[in-house]
Amino acid sequence: MWLLFHNPKFRLMWLVILLDEAAVISYFTVSGWLALTLTDSPFWVGATAGMGGLALASASLFAGVIVDRMDKRKLIIAGLIVQMGFSFTIAFLIFSEHIALWHVLVIAFLRGLAASVKITATHTLILDLVGRSNLLAANAATIGAFTIMGIIMPPVVGFVMEKADIGWTYIVMGCAGFTAASLMVALRGVEPRKRTERTSPLQDLSTGLRYVVTTPIVRSLIILGLIGEVFGWGHEAMLPVMARDVLEVGPTGMGYLYSAGSVGALIASLILSIRSDITNMARLMIAGYIGLGVFLILFAWSPWFLVSLVLLGIAHFMGAYSFAILETRLQTSVPDDMRGRVLSVQSFGFGLSSVTGFQTGATAAWLGAPVAIAIGASIVAANGLRLLRGVSARFRDQQEVDQAEE
Repeated sequence: MWLLFHNPKFRLMWLVILLDEAAVISYFTVSGWLALTLTDSPFWVGATAGMGGLALASASLFAGVIVDRMDKRKLIIAGLIVQMGFSFTIAFLIFSEHIALWHVLVIAFLRGLAASVKITATHTLILDLVGRSNLLAANAATIGAFTIMGIIMPPVVGFVMEKADIGWTYIVMGCAGFTAASLMVALRGVEPRKRTERTSPLQDLSTGLRYVVTTPIVRSLIILGLIGEVFGWGHEAMLPVMARDVLEVGPTGMGYLYSAGSVGALIASLILSIRSDITNMARLMIAGYIGLGVFLILFAWSPWFLVSLVLLGIAHFMGAYSFAILETRLQTSVPDDMRGRVLSVQSFGFGLSSVTGFQTGATAAWLGAPVAIAIGASIVAANGLRLLRGVSARFRDQQEVDQAEE
């Protein structure tokens, strides 16, 4: 976290991310519960996440082309304003008692479209602000912002849902988005990179995809991340079902489940921000990847709320540690003019993790939420074990090359 005290521009960007995450985490906490309240069906809980993921996945590759061509700062501001507007829209529909499932699904899709540009632009702008040598510390601090809000917001919105009205949670989201956009306007002195080549958007997209496919280190990292996103992090869509139907702890307990995961991720981010010179990062990345799968399996079958909190916290610690290293390796392995398009493929993975909400929701409706979570987690753990020797050796070789060049 030391970077926040030494880099004013990154500090302002970090505050923007902090407020944006307050809105995003609140949205993911309450949207599934809103769908569950309207339908009493685990399938529609997963489908709500799936609609947002479908939009994010389908638009992310084109978002990368846009980010490489336009001012990242302005794109982030636009994304924040759009998502703020959707939050106030749902609040109005709830308070006017006109809310329906199709509203929730359509807005989830539209939010996903806006997020596809905002996420890619945010990730690429961070490197512009801190430089390659500070990127791991910056990524760790960014995860810290995610997790701080992940600890605070779920219990808060769970309490508001239980004691007041779910509509007020969307008001909170909208206000957080407005404040984040205002701070982003104040971020100055970040000049957009000028393009030296005149190519069409389709040519840019084709070039980016070809680079990902033909560059071994990038291809391996992307595939590793995609499998983790799709089969590992997709469990978050099922937490409302786990809270209500398995652990029987209601919306407040659901908030604590989300917070427990964020506590684990925060600890991982603090370790990485302090010890950004960690060696053997490849093996640690794969070990964290395996740990995510193993502890999610244990969480899926735990009938005790307190034990579930601990297991989920450990799973998220492992996952956050692994994915912070993965993202750092990915960003430092690609040229600057290709960064937006490569990271957009990673955003595609973020979307796929939510698209699996359709499959996870259907599995949960048929076999139960624990089975749905355990299936995905088993795939993650098995893939990590399969890749432990070969992938870590490949990344270790690449690290040695990088160190020799430095």
